[in-house]
Amino acid sequence: MRLLKTAIKRVLYRFGYQILPVATWATTKKVVEDGNYRLVSWKKTDGEYDLAGYRREQEKGNRAKISQVWTSEPNLKFICQWLQDRGLAPKFILCHGTRNGFEQRVFSAAFQCEVIGTEISPTASQFPMTVQWDFHEVNPEWETRADIVYSNSLDHAYDPAKALRAWARSIRDGGVMILEKASDSDPRGTSDLDPFGITLPNLLVLLLETLGDVACIRAALEVPHPRAGATYHRMIVIGIDRRALRQ
Repeated sequence: MRLLKTAIKRVLYRFGYQILPVATWATTKKVVEDGNYRLVSWKKTDGEYDLAGYRREQEKGNRAKISQVWTSEPNLKFICQWLQDRGLAPKFILCHGTRNGFEQRVFSAAFQCEVIGTEISPTASQFPMTVQWDFHEVNPEWETRADIVYSNSLDHAYDPAKALRAWARSIRDGGVMILEKASDSDPRGTSDLDPFGITLPNLLVLLLETLGDVACIRAALEVPHPRAGATYHRMIVIGIDRRALRQ
């Protein structure tokens, strides 16, 4: 039976499909769906977002997974080297949704610069280079300062377009946003904890629609160590530049 399951997975993989377990985190909210994405709605009956409820859910998930790391050191080192090979020498890096500070440690070692990670849970205070912050919100102290903004946590966004706009506002002209994306955050993987699911092609469209003329997609790089069972696992590199709009 095990060999049969493995064979089926391999055949599906060849055709671009992946067998994903149903999300282990519950979905108790209304789900908004179309052909491009799936979003668990954190809106109340009055149309306003239930931010307190959303933050409680994220904190619960954070504490349950506090020792887990979704990305890997080889993949982060890979993107660091790719950026260095293209002449990027950052002075300030932001990482969003970092849980236990793993990403900050890798970026700090690679670039020897200031790195700050955000985490919505109060557990942020337990980890170096980490501050408690809701990544949907713009922090005036970071505005147009970051050379790099990195995240693998867009699937945790209750409003992904708002989060992307906030991240872009933190990036200086000529800087980049790096989104690490694999097939486990496709639409089927959504839950109250991971409200947003989207396929890779539709994410690229969302990026261009949301960020408009200030953004260009520079690359969608295959990582050297994809997640087990993933049909794809990419580092999406988005260049940010507002200078043309000011001419």
